[in-house]
Amino acid sequence: MCTACGFTSTTYDPCVDISLDLVPNHEGPRKPSSKTLNSCNGNTETVNPGVSTLLGCLDRFTRPERLGSDQKFFCQHCQVRQESLKQMSIRKLPLVSCFHIKRFEHSPIRNMSRKVDRYMQFPFSLDMSPYLSSSILRSRFGNRIFGFDGDGNGSANDPDCSNESTSEFELFAVVTHSGKLDAGHYSTYLRLSNQWYKCDDAWVTQVSENIVRAAQGYMMFYVQKMLYYKASGTS
Repeated sequence: MCTACGFTSTTYDPCVDISLDLVPNHEGPRKPSSKTLNSCNGNTETVNPGVSTLLGCLDRFTRPERLGSDQKFFCQHCQVRQESLKQMSIRKLPLVSCFHIKRFEHSPIRNMSRKVDRYMQFPFSLDMSPYLSSSILRSRFGNRIFGFDGDGNGSANDPDCSNESTSEFELFAVVTHSGKLDAGHYSTYLRLSNQWYKCDDAWVTQVSENIVRAAQGYMMFYVQKMLYYKASGTS
């Protein structure tokens, strides 16, 4: 968005997952997101200050970023290069949302790479509505913005438009990585019929929800609640 005239240019970038920077939770997630994580059985867990959270990472991902004077873009309205704001958002939610946590970083000063072992809390139930393009536009412009294509407020006859319930997701798989940057091992926690299992090569063992919560998540997979409960055969 041009900071001089407010002209907005939109670019669509299809993706199969969302890569998130792992940062400490100094500021907490954007309102109305809660600082309490809800489990699938109704339990709650308080987020400790300084602990990274998935909500905090999503908040950072969709936060407006002011581009410097060396990154001016050509404004079609002003017809000159202007300073601008860049903001990421999600136009349309998939049936399954995959989040990849950047646990490998490179230091240009030391010219070396390392693995980030910082723990990150993640919710078992996730509301993605605050990160939709339509929600962000409405928070910025209010009632001047109408239904955004694919945001859940379009026509009921439009197959590309989903209903409000599609912004609610349930965690069903967590991929972890143990080891170092150049060598390690991947394992997966998988949820089937409200029971968690650890898949470690040829071994599959039943585990508790607390074990999953304590896992060092590398990738998280969330499925739409409506789809999950239909597959589980529950109402």
